[in-house]
Amino acid sequence: MMEVLQEEKNYLHSRILPLYLVLVLLFGVLFIYLFNLQIAEGNENLFLSTTMKTSEVVVRAPRGLIYDRNDSLLVVNRPSFRLLVDLKELPEGKEKSVFKTLSEILGVEQEPLWRDFKNRAFTKQGKRVGLSQIVLLNDVDRDKIVSIYSRIDELPGVFVEVATTRDYVEGSSFSHLTGYVREVSYEEVNGGGYAMGDMKGATGLEGYYDDVLRGTNGRRILETNRDEIAVRELIPVEATSGKNVRISIDIKIQKRLSESLIHAMEKYGSEAGVAIIEDIWSGEIIALVSLPSFDPNKIVKGLSYSEAKELDSDPNLPLLNRAISLPQPPGSTFKTIVASSALQEDVIERETIFESKGCMDLGGGFEFCEALKRPLGKLDLMHGLSRSSNIYFCNTMLRLGIDRLNKYTDDFGLGRRTGIDLFGEQPGSVASKQLKENIQGEMWYAGDSCNTAIGQGLMEVTPLQMVGWVSAIANGGTYYKPHLATSILDENRIEEEKIKPEVLYTLSIEENHLADVREGMHLAVNDPWGSAFVLRGLSSDPAAKTGSAEDFRKVDGVFEKQAHSWITGFFPYESPQYAFVAYLEFGGWGFHSSEVIKEFLEWYANEYMSS
Repeated sequence: MMEVLQEEKNYLHSRILPLYLVLVLLFGVLFIYLFNLQIAEGNENLFLSTTMKTSEVVVRAPRGLIYDRNDSLLVVNRPSFRLLVDLKELPEGKEKSVFKTLSEILGVEQEPLWRDFKNRAFTKQGKRVGLSQIVLLNDVDRDKIVSIYSRIDELPGVFVEVATTRDYVEGSSFSHLTGYVREVSYEEVNGGGYAMGDMKGATGLEGYYDDVLRGTNGRRILETNRDEIAVRELIPVEATSGKNVRISIDIKIQKRLSESLIHAMEKYGSEAGVAIIEDIWSGEIIALVSLPSFDPNKIVKGLSYSEAKELDSDPNLPLLNRAISLPQPPGSTFKTIVASSALQEDVIERETIFESKGCMDLGGGFEFCEALKRPLGKLDLMHGLSRSSNIYFCNTMLRLGIDRLNKYTDDFGLGRRTGIDLFGEQPGSVASKQLKENIQGEMWYAGDSCNTAIGQGLMEVTPLQMVGWVSAIANGGTYYKPHLATSILDENRIEEEKIKPEVLYTLSIEENHLADVREGMHLAVNDPWGSAFVLRGLSSDPAAKTGSAEDFRKVDGVFEKQAHSWITGFFPYESPQYAFVAYLEFGGWGFHSSEVIKEFLEWYANEYMSS
């Protein structure tokens, strides 16, 4: 037995001995390495450790691009230079002198440059904020960068970053659609996953799809020696590019519609206007123009204090997207909704006749009249629509009543935001007994019903809402959610997500009643006395309804009663595909805005469709 145990003991020793030898060897090598590191080369390594500098740099993720429906670029990134200040490197008390030198080099006034920096670098108590880097200027010219480098020793804390700048290819033509980016705030850096100096979507598609477009920043660790020469570079986190967005807008249609709108504005002395084209079968917005507009490239590059103040105080509100953010009385375009609702409620038929003698007495000394008090004679519904008779629709509304009308206004999307993929949309308002009592503290009268019938009084809509309800009439009763983005694309433009049409409402109005309204709108174009006669004879064969909406305008400090000009409709009549709306702010009669659509449709048929 003892012999067996001794043999096993010897066997184990023979197996463990090599392991002992390996461990001794490893510890020997480690001892020699440590001796060399700390004793033999200790002084040299100490010198390196005190002269080497490690810095962590944000690798900014490129923002995604924006394409139109035909894959033409609307928003791109281009290389640029940014001027930054590192507060850790800028000695306290030396700020003013640095900015004096900087203003000399750049050839700009010192005070605005200093004021902008001070507002971001210091608290109200005069203490520095807890940031390291602050962007002074974006998209600085190359020659100025060369000048800065030539005097960099006089500019402690100032450095140049090679970056990308958003380039809005079509400029002001698309400004309310694309929007623009801005630098993130101190609060957003702390709570939103941004780094200081990052750009964030502020308005338009840039703002709405910021999470899609902005990507994820990376990190770069850089080791430099005492001569500021890079010794080693590590990239522990790679930057991930933002995704791209394809939208439904057609560049050619957008630009041509904008030109048509400008021509009509100039002709009729209107200082603002809107024009929209929508696909009635999907809710895709093919063109959306709001004028006046602005150049987003100037905003991204950086406006001077005086330029920013001038833009903000402009009485024509170029920053306001009137298509979605400025509800106005719809005027006689609203008669399409009154007619649809009255037919569905069986209070009138298409053959119902009312006589227009120019005015009618509503009692209590209140008289309700046609435009210019012109008598239109006996009219059925088709001619009541085509000739836009106020008397016809006053009588219709007195039969229908505001309560029954309000059963249908929800279906037509009134008083609600459509949910388009843009920020800033306003819901407008729907006339009702309750709303009048809340606002004016009065009961509802017959005159209120007649005012509502012609789109006046408490009824307010946006151009986008108007084109939405006309699309529903044109397609037989389906109200699609209007939208711009159609696809999310990866960096190779491969579709990752398709944004499908979404139904918001289904009209509770029978198709034959909607067909009657469409016929009346078609007659408005083709009747010799039709209100949309300007569109007669076009090959696109549109159907339309005009409107002149009274409103008050301040002129030389005094409010005067003037009118906004509206037209809405669809084309072609037999097989509708697109709905349209045009609006001239204080543009007068409804047929004035018809000229926007006429000029556009002539171009569409003669040039666009043949190209």
